[in-house]
Amino acid sequence: DVKTVEEICGAPAALVRRLAEDIWTTTRAGQPVAIHIGEGVNHYFHATLHNRATYLPMILTGNIGKHGAGVFTWAGNYKGALLQGSPWSGPGVGSFTHEDPFKPILDEKVRITHEHLRQLSDGEDPSYWACGEKVLAVDTPNEGRKVFTGKTHLPTPTKAVWYNNANFLNQAKWVYNIIVNGLPRVDLIVDQQIEWTGSAEYADVVLPVNSWVEFEDYEAGASCSNPFLQVWKGGIKPLHDSRDDGEVFAGVARALAEKMKDQRFGDYFQFITAKRASVYLQRVFDNSTTTRGKDGAYKVEDLLAGKYGGEPGAALMLFRTYPRVPFWEQVHDSVPFYTDCGRLCGYCDLPEAIEYGENLVVHREAVEATRYLPNVIVSSSPFVRPKDYKIALDTIDPDLRQVRNVKMPWAAVKKTDNPLWKQGFQFFCSTPKSRHSTHSSWSTVDWHWIWSDNFGDPYRADKRAPGVADRQIQMNPQAAADRGIKEGDYVYVDANPVDRPYVGWDKDEGSFRHKAFRCLVRVKFNPGLPYNFTIMKHTGQIATERSVKAHETRADGRALAADTGYQASYRYGSHQSITRGWMPPMHQTDTLFHKRTGGMGFVFGADVDNHAINTVPKETLIRITKAEDGGLGGKGAWEPGTRGYGPAADTPQNQQYLAGGYVEVQGKK
Repeated sequence: DVKTVEEICGAPAALVRRLAEDIWTTTRAGQPVAIHIGEGVNHYFHATLHNRATYLPMILTGNIGKHGAGVFTWAGNYKGALLQGSPWSGPGVGSFTHEDPFKPILDEKVRITHEHLRQLSDGEDPSYWACGEKVLAVDTPNEGRKVFTGKTHLPTPTKAVWYNNANFLNQAKWVYNIIVNGLPRVDLIVDQQIEWTGSAEYADVVLPVNSWVEFEDYEAGASCSNPFLQVWKGGIKPLHDSRDDGEVFAGVARALAEKMKDQRFGDYFQFITAKRASVYLQRVFDNSTTTRGKDGAYKVEDLLAGKYGGEPGAALMLFRTYPRVPFWEQVHDSVPFYTDCGRLCGYCDLPEAIEYGENLVVHREAVEATRYLPNVIVSSSPFVRPKDYKIALDTIDPDLRQVRNVKMPWAAVKKTDNPLWKQGFQFFCSTPKSRHSTHSSWSTVDWHWIWSDNFGDPYRADKRAPGVADRQIQMNPQAAADRGIKEGDYVYVDANPVDRPYVGWDKDEGSFRHKAFRCLVRVKFNPGLPYNFTIMKHTGQIATERSVKAHETRADGRALAADTGYQASYRYGSHQSITRGWMPPMHQTDTLFHKRTGGMGFVFGADVDNHAINTVPKETLIRITKAEDGGLGGKGAWEPGTRGYGPAADTPQNQQYLAGGYVEVQGKK
């Protein structure tokens, strides 16, 4: 009922009803309805339920498969299907990624077919690595040891990590657990990087690569909902001794060919060595469903010449619609949906869904970020029959909470307490993206950093700042005042000490890492936030052992590592101090039938991006405690916070601003 919905989510009952009525009346009037949600299934523990709930009204009203209708995310898109293969088009991007290394095709005129490929790799989600490369297995009181990770998802030990085009470690949830408990088990880390990042701090080898404007050979990229294809290369010579990413791989391959006396290593990247990457691009275009039409495939040279109706180097991918409309073929051509029954369903009959109490679309409280019993199923339906493993309701063990299936009606749920809440962890913390950087890229470039928070100062009057700016947590003013916190104060931000910042932190007091990896940021008031809600952007460069040592020993206090020149965004810790990797059981089933990630085929169980565990950074409950005064050098209040310019201050300055008194129009008659 709407009254219960209001109590659970805070939306007024009248607006809940109005939303339902608006969806229906808009649909009956012949207009489309769309629901936009913040992120995809990778940002919330119960995102599968969340997405099913948002799709249900769209399914019931027919708002699927037509322009302007459907369910969309602002971020969290996956691009695996953009250059996909099929029996009729060819192997898609696999033409490049899965070419048989023992028989590389050296004739550029040969069209790659499935016969030229060899499967020598297996996709595995790196989130298992962040979780210690363990499966989700717990000792339950009534069923003994139970494994919730399906056999198709099982991780393998990681001995070497080689990545590019990512600040891989820095952006990993639970990064400090990886650093402390994961990296000692890895033999080699190779990082191809444009800038020196938090990830580079922990790499054994860092290989400098060209930026997009410096590319010496052609590269391609594509986008999801606005399906443009682009091919380009740089316009300036590399400023430093750097290489294209592909050339790095090719150079290593050539060295291996010489060392191993086997030319096939070098031959595998022959056209990159010759600075003719366009040959590989053409092979992909020849064989992808989105670049091959009835008149043949897009030609790289024609695309660069602008012969496909767009700017030189750009073209629309060959989807049926523009902008791209998901499920157009299913609705208009009666193509079955990519599900086991060929339809979109509100009911899920997977055995795991029935066992976990998610066969119907239900509400579950967050696995951590709730004041009530974590992970509880809020339902009184007799058709929701989860298996209760008799796990204690007062446990704070994260793995046990992930698999506990307790069903209660809302009247009972609202009388429960989260054990962490009772211990003082009474703030939800969301870690969204920033408008001033792409994830962490360039986040410590001076002016990017200065604009990204409210404590930017190119003169660094307060030498405690890690650089020309700092990092902040946004907080409700009244919640801060109730804890003796003023705007600009430094605060410690802590999550469950059982496993954060890393497993063993609570038993590691007095060590350098215990202090270095604990999150310390400044408070910025935001009166628009609910009392128990906070925001800390996930865009900064993490504090490392070297940056903390620099901050504590340099005369100017900068968190600038001595040996590497790494500039941390934080004095201590980071936004990753409070996050951890979670392993949602519903993301680890073997029974889900679904479309493959990169091709027109189907699979049961695990598949990278489509059905795998991922990170859920918005599942955090934190405690905030004052660490230092915000005034210069840690004395008194932060002076700008006392001037009355904040949006909640009823001051003459604000009244003048609201009245337009700071604007003077010259020449007005």
